[in-house]
Amino acid sequence: MRTMQLNEPVLMPVWMIIVAIIGLVLVAAWLLRSLLVTRRDRSREVGDIPMAPAERNRWSERVEAVKERFAAGEIDLRGLHLELASVLRGFAAARSGEDITTATVREILDISAERAPGDVEERLERVRRQRRPLDTNPLGHVGELLAVWEQPSFDRDPEAAAEEALSEAKEVVTRW
Repeated sequence: MRTMQLNEPVLMPVWMIIVAIIGLVLVAAWLLRSLLVTRRDRSREVGDIPMAPAERNRWSERVEAVKERFAAGEIDLRGLHLELASVLRGFAAARSGEDITTATVREILDISAERAPGDVEERLERVRRQRRPLDTNPLGHVGELLAVWEQPSFDRDPEAAAEEALSEAKEVVTRW
C-alpha cells in the first residue's frame, strides 16, 4: 500500500497582497483627484483689479461719446444698447481680469455666480421681468444689465430707456 503524502496548501504570496493594496490606494487617489480637479472653481474673486483714475475717465468718456452719438441721432435705441454693452464688456474685462468681451450673458453670470450655477436661469428670468439688474456683485450687475439691454429694441419711450441705460452705464464705470 502506498501512502500518499498531502502537501500543505500553497498560500498567496505576500507580494500579491502588497500589489493589491497599492492598486486599491492608486484607484482611490485617482478617483479623489478626478473629483477635486473637475469641481467648479469658486475660489477666485472677480473685480479685484484696481483701476487708475485716468483709465476710469477714459471709460467714462466712451460712455459720453455713445451718449452724444445717440443725442445727435446717429444711432437708435438698439444701437445705443449695443454700443453701451460693448463699452461695459471692455470695462468689466479690464476691471475683473476675465475676458468677457465675447462671453454670453449666461457665461458672465456664471463667472460671477456666488451660488449654484442653476441660479443663472432664475436670475435671468427675474431680471428680465423687473427690467433692472439685481446683483450686488459688480460683474454680475454688468451681466444683468446686458440681459436687460437685449430686450427693449422697440421700447415705447426710447428717450427714457436711453437715459436710464446711460445712467446705469455711468454708475457702473464710476462706482466699480
